[in-house]
Amino acid sequence: MRQSDSESGFSLLELTVALGVLTVVMGAAVMLLNNFQKASRASEIYAEAERNGRFAVSRLNEIIRSAGCNPTSLTSVNSAAFLSFPGGSGGSSVRLLSDLDGDGVFHSSVSSNTDVIVTSEDVTLQLTGNSLQLVDNTPPPAGVTRSPITIADDIKSITFTDPDGTAHSLVVDLIAMPTGIRTGDANYIEIEFKSTVRLRNR
Repeated sequence: MRQSDSESGFSLLELTVALGVLTVVMGAAVMLLNNFQKASRASEIYAEAERNGRFAVSRLNEIIRSAGCNPTSLTSVNSAAFLSFPGGSGGSSVRLLSDLDGDGVFHSSVSSNTDVIVTSEDVTLQLTGNSLQLVDNTPPPAGVTRSPITIADDIKSITFTDPDGTAHSLVVDLIAMPTGIRTGDANYIEIEFKSTVRLRNR
């Protein structure tokens, strides 16, 4: 008995061609998906580094602005230098003074080791490794040990500069980098932030 034409299947050649076309289409789809994931990862890394840098600059602006705060407007305090550079202008640290309680001296502190709210009259901002830190320079109460407070991590470099030598403003130049990405990686990116901050009451 003869089979009808409707019962005949695909030939080996047709199956081979179909498999080849399917392989090419699937390969292209996988490549597109892989490229999309790489682009998405690079975008996430950039956004994370940008967020980190923006947060660091925002906190620095807030802390630096408080230097020179003098609520009682004592002229002897107003003539003081509220900015100093332990490593020289253009270095990675700056010391900030203020007279928050209006007593004419810079030794009061009511901040704790766990907060980043600055209520100390004598602090240093510095880059230690890749961490931007705040150090309270006021003498601690008896039996208390103070540790530097980390403001932001993954900061590659920072410079503090007095632009005109008057100690009325400070230029902050900060470079943020992504978390956990090595320098040679294709996704590694650095983002630079620059900010000029004028001290209050200066």
